Amino acid sequence: MAYDTNGFKLLTDGLSGSSTMKTWLLDSVDAIASVNNSNYVADGYRKGARQGDIVIVRTRTTTISGPVTAINYCWVIDEATGTDGQGIDLTDGLAVTATDTD
Repeated sequence: MAYDTNGFKLLTDGLSGSSTMKTWLLDSVDAIASVNNSNYVADGYRKGARQGDIVIVRTRTTTISGPVTAINYCWVIDEATGTDGQGIDLTDGLAVTATDTD
């Protein structure tokens, strides 16, 4: 499926000063292998995401409000991507494994 702009949200705006680091949440039905492609988040730069920001990616079933199937921690490695310069590129991501031994 394609990127849904409603799935990319700012969680924390970072500390004051010139070296702020924001934290974002991306809900997507696409696997991390698609999400981490350059310019997948085609409006990320326009929304304020910058190189070094953290992005928590929650992969969902069939809608961005469906059950969570995976979580990955990524960071913005490149900004102002795409022909319009409004997107971002995410790192491959670190998977948070789902274990529940009880």
